[in-house]
Amino acid sequence: MTLTIHEIKAEREKRISAILTKNGVFFAFSNEQFEKNKTPLEEGDKYVNIGMGGYLPKSKADSYLKDMADDDQWFKDQVKANDQRMAHIAYELANHECYYTGDIDSAVSALGDDYTFDEVHEVYIQERQKVDY
Repeated sequence: MTLTIHEIKAEREKRISAILTKNGVFFAFSNEQFEKNKTPLEEGDKYVNIGMGGYLPKSKADSYLKDMADDDQWFKDQVKANDQRMAHIAYELANHECYYTGDIDSAVSALGDDYTFDEVHEVYIQERQKVDY
């Protein structure tokens, strides 16, 4: 059974939620939220900031990074195995509102080094004709 890009992304969301829980990641945007949301620490451990309001116990940092790298590879493998490369590009173009702005740079950046500007631009040209303004 072939999965669509939306199904792959839905599964990835579940996988990432499990990674965050496993590694004690929490989010806080104020001291009050930090105190309310923090996860338990082992003796001598401390929290590290992972950016975008996220924190985790330092002892879990290596596990978190490995799990996220493994998930990134899983996602790439799923996109390839399910022949969803063009659909992934089209998804990011729509998600970054490229059809409205005419600028694909943010989608190219979000897709990462596995995708070329020319490849994204080609899908943009093909797909923008389908967009109803």
